[in-house]
Amino acid sequence: MSLSQSEAAEMLGEINRTEKRSMEVRCYANASAGFILWGLIWVAGYSGTYLLVRHGTVHGIDWLWSCLTLLGFAGSWIIGRRQRLARNPGAHAEGRSIGLRWLLTIVALWSFVIATFTVMRPYNPAATGAFIPLLVALAYAVFGIWRGLRFLYAGIAVAALTLGGFFYLPEYFLLWMAFVGGGSLVLVGLWLRKV
Repeated sequence: MSLSQSEAAEMLGEINRTEKRSMEVRCYANASAGFILWGLIWVAGYSGTYLLVRHGTVHGIDWLWSCLTLLGFAGSWIIGRRQRLARNPGAHAEGRSIGLRWLLTIVALWSFVIATFTVMRPYNPAATGAFIPLLVALAYAVFGIWRGLRFLYAGIAVAALTLGGFFYLPEYFLLWMAFVGGGSLVLVGLWLRKV
């Protein structure tokens, strides 16, 4: 049986679409655990911040978030390493290179946030609490433009929920971000697993 040129082109196109969809699904599955991890960190961080602010211990907020952020980065690294080794058990050299790139990316982002806070000097914990999720939403949206619409949708949802809570529930913003912001990340993580 021979294929015509148009049939062959159609089959190659179908193979290409299947390959792209497979890569997209794998990307979603890999990101799922990270969304769940960071959603739980947001629940703990924003809940803790709310309690610290209510009890007048705002100086503990920096320590709380520093510890949770380091825990999140360590957890993300462990998740990424396990996923990489599961895909290719002999990928140690490649893993080191990717790990270094992620470390440098995190250092760059962390430096940007510190520089921004140094210049803008936010005195309101809610303003600080809104800035980081908006930055995360931007990252998800940009990643989604390139790698899969579900990330874009997650970015839009995080931004909308953050802005809604900030402007319409200022007294409860920190609790809003704990349960709605963190909860939405957990739900997105579960949603990405179902793809």
